[in-house]
Amino acid sequence: MTPVSPTLEFLTVAFMFVVRVGVPLLVLFGILYLLKRKFEPQLSDTVIARVKMPFNIHPLVIAVVSIFALTIIAVVFYALATDQFIPLLMLTRDIAVLGYMVVLRVVVPLVMLFGFGAWLERKFNPAGASERQPISDRLPILKRLPALPKISARGALAITFVALLWLGAIGIAIARFYYGLGVVTNLNDQYPWGLWIGFDVVSGVALAAGGFVIAGTVHVFNLKKYHPILRPAILTALLGYLLVIFGLLFDLGRWYNIWHPIFMWNVHSPMLEVAWCVMLYSTVLILEFSPVIFERFKLNWPLKVVRAITIPLVILGVVLSTLHQSSLGSLFLLFPEKMNPLWWSPILPVMFWFSAVCVGLGMVIVESNLSARAFGLALEDDLLKGLAKAASVVLGIYLIIKLADIAMRGALHYAFEPGFHATMFWIEIGLGVITPMVLFAINRVRSHPRAVFTLGGLIVVGVVMNRLNTSLFGWWNYTNGGPIYIPSLGEITITVTLVSVGVVAFGLIAKFFPLFERGHSHA
Repeated sequence: MTPVSPTLEFLTVAFMFVVRVGVPLLVLFGILYLLKRKFEPQLSDTVIARVKMPFNIHPLVIAVVSIFALTIIAVVFYALATDQFIPLLMLTRDIAVLGYMVVLRVVVPLVMLFGFGAWLERKFNPAGASERQPISDRLPILKRLPALPKISARGALAITFVALLWLGAIGIAIARFYYGLGVVTNLNDQYPWGLWIGFDVVSGVALAAGGFVIAGTVHVFNLKKYHPILRPAILTALLGYLLVIFGLLFDLGRWYNIWHPIFMWNVHSPMLEVAWCVMLYSTVLILEFSPVIFERFKLNWPLKVVRAITIPLVILGVVLSTLHQSSLGSLFLLFPEKMNPLWWSPILPVMFWFSAVCVGLGMVIVESNLSARAFGLALEDDLLKGLAKAASVVLGIYLIIKLADIAMRGALHYAFEPGFHATMFWIEIGLGVITPMVLFAINRVRSHPRAVFTLGGLIVVGVVMNRLNTSLFGWWNYTNGGPIYIPSLGEITITVTLVSVGVVAFGLIAKFFPLFERGHSHA
């Protein structure tokens, strides 16, 4: 029998799927459409006729996108049910590579040529350029989209950089998902975990800790004065966890098996608890953030339901966050002989949780300052002063536990041995812990917004360095003169892209949804 290529095999199966499932559905939709046309005059005064689509999107667009999404989901489940998932991957690989090459070799040059031509016209023929019709008049469909702000030269440069960054990241993602980790990373047998675990996952989860810290402060400890910064903190946490999940896909060898922990339980692995807590806490964050969406679209009934269960949701979120923040530290308990003693400790779960609380406070301070600058909001000075004071206390407790643990294990001398690890340790402790702890304890410093922002940023940098030292740099002594892992350009590009996606998503949500409380928004 002549062998058949995986792509042709899957296309055959897909054709049978269309014949057996797609065609009957099209016939059904056709009949329903005819019935709708027949009885539509009788429905003109019903509630259905008065429903408005978000952002003035045409109902036909919503229908097409929904059918397309359902078709993809159906094809994936059909491929899994018929054991055709690998041929499906091969097919999508061919389509993705072909589409990316078309964009790279055809679309991008055309866009660059058009942009360069428009710039030349404005430069040498300003009168002709001013007489040209706006693009919204030439393409009326653009008028249905939300009004975008005028873009300055600096904004255009930033958009160009982000577009090029994302374009490069798409190519790296295609290579990684379809051709393996070895094509785009510098990982090896000595270093199976690299930047994508150390920063995108381990650091990313910590940076998203502001959600449970502020939510617990407002709803559990009943400090209602911090409510104005609750929604941005929840959004930052939600975006952080979603990007952590997406970033984890890049690091998993067989990324398409990420769903296995749902059904295949290894009760002896900390990863099981981490996986379930991340899934459950992401769901809790979505529910905690849902009032913003319900208010935007004036959905009063679900808004009342979510507000009624807010306290149980927050308590559940705090519990889940505590569990998986500490469980991430449990992952590294397995490697006492491979990590530098300055970072390996039997109480790593406790240290990971304490540092997550520290960076949660620091991230809220940084995010509040950046939001105020970006959106022209009034900076909540009194609230940030309170967070800074709390951060000083938490950092002090963390520092005492950290140094006491190192001393009790007899590892304190490693901090004074000249070399790379001692330098990294003192940068982490000196800049990320001691400096903000001491300065935040001074009331005059807490009253200076720029100082508070800078010190909050130092906390963030310190905890990120702690995570990188624990998951990456602290392992360099294990090779004993062997190969040292240095992230590749592809790994760095994906990491920077994930951060930029989070920033862009936060900005878009802040523009189109009621993220900031009225009365505390504008300066």
